[in-house]
Amino acid sequence: MVIRKLLGHNYLLLQAILYTGLITWASLAKFVNPIQVDVKDSDKIAHFGAYFVFAFIWFLFFFFSQKRTEGFNQSLIKSSLICFLYGLAMEIAQATLTNYRSFDWKDVLANTSGIIFVVILLKVFENKLIKFKSSRT
Repeated sequence: MVIRKLLGHNYLLLQAILYTGLITWASLAKFVNPIQVDVKDSDKIAHFGAYFVFAFIWFLFFFFSQKRTEGFNQSLIKSSLICFLYGLAMEIAQATLTNYRSFDWKDVLANTSGIIFVVILLKVFENKLIKFKSSRT
């Protein structure tokens, strides 16, 4: 019962929208780093993780939404494409809307890697997710 409520259409949409807002804020906000990390490109790990979660949340919304009829692969493609394009848009916004951020192809690569990794992981569990979805209806 609790899982059904957590996977309800409105809750998943709210999660996806809030996380999209968090990604937007994190992409465009100006941060002051009190702690300097001397590892080159260490922020790429954060990009990977953020976009892994981003794609996963949007996949859950598209796949488990009661009001949508997308299948597994449709949900996977749609969520992956939306997250990739959004990440690209955020990089462009950093270059054009701020004077303290810049476009970085390595960020795009890290974002894309996170998305690809979640796609692989979801494909591994595809049958279990489909069975779980069918047991809910």
